[in-house]
This record gives sequence, structure tokens and C-alpha cells, in this order.
Amino acid sequence: MTQSGNAWLICREPVHIGGADSDSRGNNNPIYRLPDRTPAIPGSSLRGALREHALTDSNLTNWFGGDPDNASPGQISLGWGWPVWWPVHVLGYGNWWVSCPSWLRQFAQLTTGQMLPNLPQVPALTDESLKNQTVFLRWVKLENVAYQDPNGLPLPQELQSYRDRLLIVPDDAINVLVDMGLVRQPRVSLKTVDELEAERKENTEKEEERKETLVKNLFSVEGIPPGAAFFFAWSTRKDVQNVPQWKAFLHQEHHLGGLWSVGYGRVVIEDIYKTGGSK
Repeated sequence: MTQSGNAWLICREPVHIGGADSDSRGNNNPIYRLPDRTPAIPGSSLRGALREHALTDSNLTNWFGGDPDNASPGQISLGWGWPVWWPVHVLGYGNWWVSCPSWLRQFAQLTTGQMLPNLPQVPALTDESLKNQTVFLRWVKLENVAYQDPNGLPLPQELQSYRDRLLIVPDDAINVLVDMGLVRQPRVSLKTVDELEAERKENTEKEEERKETLVKNLFSVEGIPPGAAFFFAWSTRKDVQNVPQWKAFLHQEHHLGGLWSVGYGRVVIEDIYKTGGSK
């Protein structure tokens, strides 16, 4: 008998999932996004992180295909992580957790199979004291904002203390706010002079491009901000065993994405009720 479930994934530290720093990216190492600029967590990235965490127990690795030399597909299927709430800090207002109708609609369709009963009028927020006022989020101006009851919105237990800090904006404004909320950190590539010289000789065709870079070994890394909430689906094959053990493992803290050695990537996973909350 197969089993399935939906889960929240909440970032407790910045999370970087993206391509490695390379010449094709110039000085940037951005997070993974879809062509429409929506941040997402590929299922393969989530699966790889959980598999690595499970390597300490040989019984658990069977969930992901058994021995690394074994080509079997494993017993657990993991879907992609889709955003629902994205934290943005705004001077004068503090932190807001931002979403949009398309994100909420996708959550409802993929976790409950139906639309949200009352899709919020946008822009809307859960702080009733700002009802019908104009709110400035840096260069984004939201006029005549509506009040939204937080009880009608999906929210993980990890973020319940911020129920009065939720903001829903139009779909065409969400990418600007995603850019505002990104964690950006400059980093230096630790290479010796000899290594840099060898690299230069191996890439003579790109020498002119390299000369245009003021700091050759400095690059910027983007991170999904702490407090961002995604959701994903999981399911089992009919022959899976120890499903309670799988659920207990899933609900531990995990590290996701690159740069975990410098403090990136800590996440926590919660179950989702059909109403959108957490168990």
C-alpha cells in the first residue's frame, strides 16, 4: 500500500541552491529560479540532502535507492519545493512574510486539490491597524491595502508567531519583493597565486574577459532568507517499510544546498494539515 503526504520546509538559516560559481556566471552565484523568476527547490536537491543525512543508517538509505552502486529507484518519491511565504525586511515596518495569489493557489491545488475558499483581495495584510492605508515597501507602493484574517491562510507552526505580519501582493509584484528579501554575501575564492596563474594559462581564450574583472577571486552568493516557507509532496512505493521511521526522519532538522560548511542550509520540515496549517 502506498502512502503520501505534504510537508512544509522552513529555512532556519540562509539556503543556497544554485549553480556553482563559474565563468559563465561572472561574479554571481544566484539561487535556483524558474524561467519566470520564481524561486524553487528542485526535487533532486531535496532528495540528495536527505539521502546524505540518511547515510549514517544503512536501513534508511534504501529509501533513496540503497547502496550508491545500486541503480534501483528507491522507495520514496520527493516533489519540488514551491514557495508560499518569503520574508522581507522593510525599514519602518520590520519583517513581513510575503506571498501572492499564484503561490497560494498553487499551494491549495497541490495540497488539497481545490482552490482556497477565500482568495484574498490584494494587496492585503494581516495587521488590521494598517487597513486602508498606503504601505511603502522600499520602492514598492501598496495603496488602500485590505485586511486579511490570518485564519484563512496556510502557515507552518514555525511561523505562527508572525500571523499578524503576513502580506499578500499582486503576482506582478512578487519578484521584486523576492529580490528584496534575498540574502547576499560577498565571498572570496581561496586560491593560491600558483593556482590562479595555472587557471589563467588554461583559459587564455577568456583572458580579455578576465582583465575586465576588478577582483578576480571575489564573487557574490545569493541565499534564500531565513524564515522562507516552501511546501513539497512525498510518496512511497507499495513495498516500502517503516513509514513511521521515515516520517520521524523527515521531521528532523536537515541541511539543504551548498555552503553548509559556512552556516548555510539549515531547514526544518513539518507536516501539513489539509487546512494548510501544521501538525
